[in-house]
Amino acid sequence: MASRWLIIVVASIFLSLGLVLAAEPPAAKPSSPERIEELIRKLGDKDYFTRQQAQEELGRLGFEAFEALNAASTHEDFEIASRARYLLRLMRAEWISAGDSAKVKECLQNYEALNVPQRQLRMQVLAGLPDGEGVEALCRLVRFEKSSALSKQAALALLNADDPAPPGEAVVKIIREKLQNCTRPGAIWLLAWTRLGENPQAALEEWEKLVAEEQRVFQQTPPESGPEIVSAMIRFQVAWLNKLGRGEQAAEAIRRLVSLEKGGAESLAELLDWLIEQKAWQAIDELAQRFPPQFAADPELLYTLAQVYAEQGKKDQAAQAAERALQLNPGKQPEQLFRHLQAAESLRDRGRHDWSRREYEYVIAQCGEEHAELMVYASSYLANLLHDQGEHLAAAAALKRVVEAVDAGKAKEFVRDANINLIRCQMHYFTACHWAEQNDLPKQREALDKALEVSPRDVDVLIACHKLPDQPPEFRAKIAKLIEETTDEFRGAIAENPDSAPAYNQFAWLVGNTDGDLDEALKCSLRSVELAPREGGFFDTLAHVYFAKGEYEKAVETQKKAVKLDPHSGVLQRKLKVFSDKLKETREKENRPK
Repeated sequence: MASRWLIIVVASIFLSLGLVLAAEPPAAKPSSPERIEELIRKLGDKDYFTRQQAQEELGRLGFEAFEALNAASTHEDFEIASRARYLLRLMRAEWISAGDSAKVKECLQNYEALNVPQRQLRMQVLAGLPDGEGVEALCRLVRFEKSSALSKQAALALLNADDPAPPGEAVVKIIREKLQNCTRPGAIWLLAWTRLGENPQAALEEWEKLVAEEQRVFQQTPPESGPEIVSAMIRFQVAWLNKLGRGEQAAEAIRRLVSLEKGGAESLAELLDWLIEQKAWQAIDELAQRFPPQFAADPELLYTLAQVYAEQGKKDQAAQAAERALQLNPGKQPEQLFRHLQAAESLRDRGRHDWSRREYEYVIAQCGEEHAELMVYASSYLANLLHDQGEHLAAAAALKRVVEAVDAGKAKEFVRDANINLIRCQMHYFTACHWAEQNDLPKQREALDKALEVSPRDVDVLIACHKLPDQPPEFRAKIAKLIEETTDEFRGAIAENPDSAPAYNQFAWLVGNTDGDLDEALKCSLRSVELAPREGGFFDTLAHVYFAKGEYEKAVETQKKAVKLDPHSGVLQRKLKVFSDKLKETREKENRPK
C-alpha cells in the first residue's frame, strides 16, 4: 500500500484519463480556493466542453476540492449541484493510512461498506483508544466522510468522552494540523475544543453559538443533523459548565436539551439515565409531566421515576412508582415474563438491587414447568446478584432451585450436563463463601470438596482451596497440580486465539491469586484490558495482580477504574477498601520514625 491513503474516481471518463484523487495534497502546487470556486461555477457553464473540463480538473484535485464540492452539492443551479454530487458519489475512500496503528487499521477495515450504526460504532472505538491513538483517523472521518451527519458524529465521538477534559498537547497538534483549513461543522467544533484549555470563557461562548447554529440546521435541513447531534453538543456544554462550577448556566442548557425530547420510549430512557447522572431532578419531573402515558405504560420509565424519587428522599413516592412498575405486564406468558426479566437486568445495572431482586423473584414465582427456561435464567442471575451483595446462602439457595428442577426432569432440556455441573459447582462455592465468613473451616472445606467433585477446573474454587489454611500436604499437592493443569489450559486457549480477552483474564486471575509467574500474569492481565477496555472485572483482575506483586498504589488506582466501570458491584467496592487499607498501612509504616 502507498504511504498515503487514496481516493479513486471510478467513472470511466476518469479511468481513461488516469485521474487519481489523493487524500494528502499532491506534490504539485495546490490550487487556490479562488480557482476551485471558479471551477465550481464552470460546472454550470452553458458550454458542455467547459463543464466537462471543469469536472475533470476538480477530479484531479481530489480532496483539495472536497469541501467546495460538498457545499456545491446543494447549489441552486441544478447542473452544478448534480455534477458536484456525481463527483462525490464516485469517490471511494481508502480510509486506512500507512501511518495508522494496527488497532486503527482494524477499526477502519471495510469502513466504506458499513452501514450508519456500524460506522458510528467504529467511531466510538477510535475515540476510546488510549493516548489519542484514534484522533488522526477521526479527523480524517470528520473531514472526508461524505455524510454531513456522520462527519459530525465523528467529532462528537471525541468530544463526549466519559471524563471531559481539554485535549492534551499532542491531540491539539493533530487536530489543528489536520483540520485547520476545514470548514465542516465537526472540524469547527474540534478546533473550538482545542481552545477550551487556553480560554474557557471564550471557548464556551463560542460553543453556545455553535449549538444555536446546529439547532437551526436541524430545524431547516434535518438530513444534515438530528436531535441526537444537538443533544450531544448540549451534553458536552453541560459537562463543561458543571466542571467550571456554572450550575445555573448548566441548568439552562439542560432545559434546552429536555425541550428536544419527543417522547420515544428508547430516547426517553436514555435521556433519563443521563439526567439521573446530572442529578437534574426538576428536569425529570418535567419530562414525567410532559409524557404521562409513556411513563405509565413503560416499567423502565416508571422505575427511573421511582429512582428519582428515592434520590430526592421521597421514599413513599419511590415505593409507589416501583410497585406500579412491578404490576405492569401481569400474566404468565413468555413475553410478559421476559419484560420482567429485562426490567430486573436494567435495575441491576443501575444499582437498584432491591427492585431488581423483586423482579427476578416475580419471574421465578410465575414460571411453571412450561417456562422452566426462564426460571433457570432468572434464578442464575438472581444468584449472582445476591452473591455480589454478600448474601451467599441466599445465592446458593437460588441455584439449588435450578439443580432440583433439573434433577426432577423439569428443566433438563434447557440445561446441558456440563452446564448443570457448573451450576452445582457455583452453588457449593457460594455455600463455601458463607462458611468462610463464619470462620467455619470444616464446613467451608466440605463445600469446596463438593464443588471440586463436579468441576475441578473452576478458577474461583481453586483459588479458595489454595487459600484454605491448615490443610494436609496431600490436599495442597492436589490443588497445586489442578492449578498447574488449569493454567496450562489457559495458555493453550491463548495460543489458539491470541485475541481472546477472557482467556488472558482467567489466566491472570488464577495465577494472581495463587502461585505462579506474576510477571506473566501481569502481562496477560494488561493484554486483557487492552482488548476489552470497558470490562470492570478485567481491571479488578489487574488490580489483584498488582496487589500480589506488592504494588499497592497501582492496585488501588486500577481498582478505582474497575469501580468506575462497574460502580454498583459490591465485590469490587469491598476489594477497593481492602487494597486502600493495605496501601494506607504500608505508607504509615514507611513514615514511622526509625
